[in-house]
Amino acid sequence: MEGTNQSEKYTKALKRVKQIKAFYRHLKVYVIVIILSFVAKFKLIDFFDERGIHDEAVYSWIYWNAILWGIGLFVHWTYVFKWQKLKPNFMKAWEAKQMAKFLEEEQQRDSNTRE
Repeated sequence: MEGTNQSEKYTKALKRVKQIKAFYRHLKVYVIVIILSFVAKFKLIDFFDERGIHDEAVYSWIYWNAILWGIGLFVHWTYVFKWQKLKPNFMKAWEAKQMAKFLEEEQQRDSNTRE
């Protein structure tokens, strides 16, 4: 029974580490894309200004991109670092039920391959 408990703790820890890694990957991509977008925006401003074309609405897309994606990043951060502590009991029960289901299916597959 203790081996199962250790396995369950390991599985939870592994899941948590993957969630944290995914958040930091998301943050890294956000920072890189936003920086590149700002660089591209200023290059585009120079390009169009040299040709006498100036429309501020065209340039505002970068701000909306940064704001909306930033909101999504904040939601992701909240889920990974805050929501885990506030997760409702029905979500915890559903996760436990799903884990038991998948483990049972895996055991059945293992027993079928041994026969």
